[in-house]
Amino acid sequence: AGAALGAAALAGIVVLAGYATGSMSRTQPHPMTVRSLLESEELADDMTLNIMAYSGDADAGIVHARVLAGLGDIRAAIQEQAPEAHDQMGSLALNPKQKEAAMRVLKAYRDGRMVGLTRKVTAAVRETALEKGDQSVLARKLAAVLTPSLSDMKQLHKEMFPGASEEFKLDLHDMPWLKSWNGEVQVDLGRRLSTDSSDVRAQAHTLFRGLERELGDAMPKAPARMLQVAATSSSSTSTQNTGEASFMDCITKAVPNPAAVCSCIADNMKDVVSMVMSFLQGKS
Repeated sequence: AGAALGAAALAGIVVLAGYATGSMSRTQPHPMTVRSLLESEELADDMTLNIMAYSGDADAGIVHARVLAGLGDIRAAIQEQAPEAHDQMGSLALNPKQKEAAMRVLKAYRDGRMVGLTRKVTAAVRETALEKGDQSVLARKLAAVLTPSLSDMKQLHKEMFPGASEEFKLDLHDMPWLKSWNGEVQVDLGRRLSTDSSDVRAQAHTLFRGLERELGDAMPKAPARMLQVAATSSSSTSTQNTGEASFMDCITKAVPNPAAVCSCIADNMKDVVSMVMSFLQGKS
């Protein structure tokens, strides 16, 4: 027994000596990059869980396979349409704290409060479209259905964007994205989500926006632009949504896709809260 222990100890010393002299190298984990995050199983799992939160009895295996295919298409599109950005993403390192912060809003998709908000917004858009209502009709419906959820929206904003300003605009005239949007609400209510990857694209857009917040100018802007949920309907946009679709235009193009509606809410949460507070102020 003593001889066996001695042999084991000797073997351990030899291994340590090998490390010390460099003849053996410790396996170092590869650093996480933006591209490897986009390729990760963790991201695919998160997106699958988000879709499942809205789809009820959908088959998780089928959804996961569709998410993987959608992410593959996104990576291929970036490589083809924005090769420079694709290369940058492959070398842009992420530490664990940056990754967690960048994915914070994405993980909020399946929060019960966000699920509730998404369903309320979707119902308001559907009703307005069926009634052939215009912007003012939709704005009133949104204010009515979202007012009971005002505290939830404020709390979600605080959780998703910690450290962000919590000063909300209380004048509709300061919201050009609302007053400049006109016309009858038109929604493609017959679109089948299973035939496209719009729910995956919406979530990837949210991820890229999170990466832009965390990495600043180092994160290329092309990927988020490519995945924008809806084109800006007017050259007049709020300062908070420069280069982004307005909330109204965004949700009318997003319905009936819950992940896309959720992306619209998340990207414009502060403006949505301001809109509801302004309507409440007008009623008082």
